[in-house]
Amino acid sequence: MNLLLATFCVFLFSLTAPFTRMAAMQISPESIILIRILGAGVICLISLLLDPWLPPRKAWPGILYTTIGTVIGFNSLMAYGLREVPAGHAAVALAGLPMVTSIYSVLRDRANPGVKFWIFALTGTGLSFGFFFFLNIKELVLGDFLLLFSIFSAAFGYVEGGRVSRLYGGRRVVSWAVLLTFPIIIPVAILHFRTTPDSIQTLPFSVIFSLAYVAIASQSLGMFLWFKVLAKGPMEQVALVQLLQPFFTLFSVILLLDETVVPFTWVIATLVALCILGSNHEKRTMNRQV
Repeated sequence: MNLLLATFCVFLFSLTAPFTRMAAMQISPESIILIRILGAGVICLISLLLDPWLPPRKAWPGILYTTIGTVIGFNSLMAYGLREVPAGHAAVALAGLPMVTSIYSVLRDRANPGVKFWIFALTGTGLSFGFFFFLNIKELVLGDFLLLFSIFSAAFGYVEGGRVSRLYGGRRVVSWAVLLTFPIIIPVAILHFRTTPDSIQTLPFSVIFSLAYVAIASQSLGMFLWFKVLAKGPMEQVALVQLLQPFFTLFSVILLLDETVVPFTWVIATLVALCILGSNHEKRTMNRQV
């Protein structure tokens, strides 16, 4: 059941890139970042009002790392990157996220998932990353490097947030991680929207919906569930479900942005899914032997 929930979360997150791209074609990255965090913050504030919780001292480092990695770092780098390159380029970067997350998780928890686990994981990552790289990128530009750094930032935040969520719950951790940005975000937002040419009232519905989606599904409610899944773990096994995210993203790009894709994509997607099943089976086998 945990892996099914992980797959659902990955599907939700797979729509982040196309919706961010859709918004980035109409408004500035700064506006996207601020609206995404402020919108998520409202939901997180309501969550904490309904379930009051003040983090103990030992929880603050993990929450702060989550803020830096997933709230500020990933959002900013993704928004600026997708201003420069098509949404399909995000699929390339996302293909590397599961392996980066798994490696950092194993190092952080000093776990030993087994040699066969890493064979499946590396094979799946190689298939996914290699395919999307050669499919989407003719030459590397600044936007591609920003997307690459966004993946390292996300992996860092996922693992640190998942670790502290084991003790205190994903919803609480995400809520505080988002609200920690408010002392900076609110004054910056006031200053920005006083001087920016972006006007929310004149935006098309597609952009408004995109902004609402990244605030609700990508940054708050979806993250509540994702950190709950990561906390239940095992984290390195859950992280590999993200190997499906580039394919979900590509499928959504076809529907939402009318980008084209070669049929061979789905063959690679099937092979990647088999690698995920193989790695999960190996992990369960290792657990039974312990």
